[in-house]
Amino acid sequence: MLSCAGQPQQRFTQTKMAKKALDAANYDTDKAEHSHYLRNYEEHFESLLNEEVKLLELGVYKGGSLLLWRDFFAKGTIVGLDLNSADLLDETGRIRLYQGQQQDTELLDRIAGENAPEGFDIIIDDCSHIGELTRISFWHLFDNHLKPGGIYVIEDWSTGYWDSFFDGVAFSYRPNLEFSPVRFRIRSTLAHLQRRAPLLNLALRQVKRLLNSRQFRSHEHGLVGFVKELVDECGMADITRADRGTPPSRASISWSCWVPFRVCDPGILNSRRKIRDFSPLISVYFAVKFESNLGNS
Repeated sequence: MLSCAGQPQQRFTQTKMAKKALDAANYDTDKAEHSHYLRNYEEHFESLLNEEVKLLELGVYKGGSLLLWRDFFAKGTIVGLDLNSADLLDETGRIRLYQGQQQDTELLDRIAGENAPEGFDIIIDDCSHIGELTRISFWHLFDNHLKPGGIYVIEDWSTGYWDSFFDGVAFSYRPNLEFSPVRFRIRSTLAHLQRRAPLLNLALRQVKRLLNSRQFRSHEHGLVGFVKELVDECGMADITRADRGTPPSRASISWSCWVPFRVCDPGILNSRRKIRDFSPLISVYFAVKFESNLGNS
């Protein structure tokens, strides 16, 4: 993994400048149906408007979103990948379209080598919305083909809550979880014994895991599960601590992220950048890659 060795590049800092509106109404893309996506893209892409941006989007359908990004980033190179071919008219020559699977890492390497050998500035995943496929393309692109300071976006991760979706499962809500003093005392005793009787640690740990497993409601299916896995990555330094965690030790991933409903606590997520609250009900996940010390793995 990567460790934090500095601030995001200066061009990604939040600066006051004239905003350019993203209007998808005249483009053949479902982003027109989600205006809240576009408002937040405006917010976080505005500092790149006059840059020679390298943008990669996974999952472009008929290519309408590529035209949208081409017109938004006047100097940008816009690259798309989709499982199906698309007949796209681009008189500027700034759009490049590839056909293939998002989990094909050799293809991803070729796309990056041909279009952004120094890394992409922005990567947007609007592809399968399947957790395991999104995981493959995320880690390969984030680690190898996203610039330090670059932005990685995962759209529509709420599909993991839909029972009708490929790997989605309906959310099982357990209301009225009440505090149990007796159970709490049992858990306290187990934690105490774990410290005092290391020889019993393995057995005690299993009992403690069982008792603690139902304390909080959490959904870990599909793309929802992968997003929560990324949150765990931010705490990897503590997860793998030699004295309390599960070695071998390694550094936490070096990024800042924000997700729907409220912004993740920047302190918890190793952020060195303050991020404002987003409007509610946004199923988009953003990750900003920091300058990295590649010596940590």
